Amino acid sequence: MATPKEGTKQMHSPDESILGDIWRALWDEETIRTIDIHDISVGVEKGQVCLSGHLSKDTNQQQIVEIVRSTPGVIAVHNHLVTDHDLIIRVAQALGDNERTRLFILPVYSYHGWIELGGSVPNRDLQRLVESTAASIPAVRGVTMLPNIAGEQNDSVRNVIQPHIGVRVFGEGESQGTVYQVVIAPQNRLVTHAIVRATHIIDSHLETCDYLVPVEAMNVVDEGGIFLNDNAPAINQLPIFNPAQYPFPPLTWQPPYPYAVGNVRWPAGWSRSLA
Repeated sequence: MATPKEGTKQMHSPDESILGDIWRALWDEETIRTIDIHDISVGVEKGQVCLSGHLSKDTNQQQIVEIVRSTPGVIAVHNHLVTDHDLIIRVAQALGDNERTRLFILPVYSYHGWIELGGSVPNRDLQRLVESTAASIPAVRGVTMLPNIAGEQNDSVRNVIQPHIGVRVFGEGESQGTVYQVVIAPQNRLVTHAIVRATHIIDSHLETCDYLVPVEAMNVVDEGGIFLNDNAPAINQLPIFNPAQYPFPPLTWQPPYPYAVGNVRWPAGWSRSLA
């Protein structure tokens, strides 16, 4: 893309101008900026605005929608924001509707779409059922804590990692590839691997290969990229991604925010059992 010459004004499309106005207005609101702004997305197409993501404060949803509607050039607002309060209700209802999980007191907590489940159950099978029931709610971002098993040591909160599609992966001080897709466990909707596309010079030829990078190998994950642990192997020493082992989910399954259809794969066998 050509870079505008110094001193000239860069031209923006109407949608780009609307998007910029919306983000500036959102950043000007302290409660939105400090609590929820990093967990929402805004898209604009032909003056129509699509809002998606998760909010911890119910009042922020109404304020965000009002800001967007009052932005010049906006002709429609499609609000897909999910509040933690609403998500807690949905998960609690799903647990109450299941004849096996309704027998237990299972407090539900949510923060920006991440679900923590309290209480206790008698065995691992029921713990897994509670987990999968909560994860069956399409708006759930991931299940990060499970009910205790009576008489056993409490499980710790799971580490939440969501690599951005398209970011670079760095290891040993240099770039080793780009995140192409992610693998998600449908049981809890958490990312287990990033699929990283890397290019190598082999016999004087450039060859591209996709590798599976487990979240355990990641040290820092942010919008700037993925930085691997110091003891993580080089990218070309990790398993090669096999599409047959990680198919796409059925189109009826909604990926967790911020992923979209085509970004996510499952371990083989899940499509048949959960479709």
